[in-house]
Amino acid sequence: MAETDVFPLTPSYPIARRVLPGTIEVQADSGRRFARLKRAPRQLHELELALTTEEKQQLEEWYRRFERSWFSLHDPVFGVDTAAATGGFVERYFSVEFAAPPELELAANNLWRARLALVDRVGAALFQYPDPDAGHRSVFLEETEGLAVAGTWSSGAQSLAHDEAESTNPNTNTADAFSWTYAGYGFRLWARRATDLGIVEVLLDAASLGTVDLYAASEAGNQPVFPQLAVPLGLHTVKLMATNTKNAGSAAKTIVADALEVMI
Repeated sequence: MAETDVFPLTPSYPIARRVLPGTIEVQADSGRRFARLKRAPRQLHELELALTTEEKQQLEEWYRRFERSWFSLHDPVFGVDTAAATGGFVERYFSVEFAAPPELELAANNLWRARLALVDRVGAALFQYPDPDAGHRSVFLEETEGLAVAGTWSSGAQSLAHDEAESTNPNTNTADAFSWTYAGYGFRLWARRATDLGIVEVLLDAASLGTVDLYAASEAGNQPVFPQLAVPLGLHTVKLMATNTKNAGSAAKTIVADALEVMI
């Protein structure tokens, strides 16, 4: 598997990165500009290496092998884990491909200076997926950034919800749906639990991942209720579907759309 082919040479750290936007902009006759997300934003990883002659040959062989394919890039000092008491670095894997042939320059005494431009491979599996519990970066999409696809979803304040607001649905019509579209890797669905909440189905890109029972014997504040981290980089849609079901102990079937945490 390509994701187990890990780039074998050690670059200078930290690795420089910049984002290649996934949006296109168009201008209407009125002069108003519109932006549309066409693909997941990719990162360009710019590596610098100091190589011996043998390592130079290894790099050239790697490029010939993967010129038209992809492989894994391991960054052992990707960033600082702010949640850790020690403030230590965290590692991260990326599935990448060559953006251009390596640039090689003879330095001195059979030492070579190499520059590489590697770009994220959209849709490729990862050797190890980013995980918020490991300190990897994520962003939150609130319910205001989602879409009520079908049915009545009522937005309102809720002190136990993420950002203290959520959208609710009576969960009596199985056609009712709410969705978020995002660019990134995996996700975690956040919601509160309560004595009067029902069961909701979670879909990723139109495929069912299962259901979440939002019932709890006592109220609990917003928390990750459904993680799905092993998702390749891409444009994805997470949809919540009404099931018209509830836990036997729940006083109501109501379901909520609260927040989606996205791994980037």
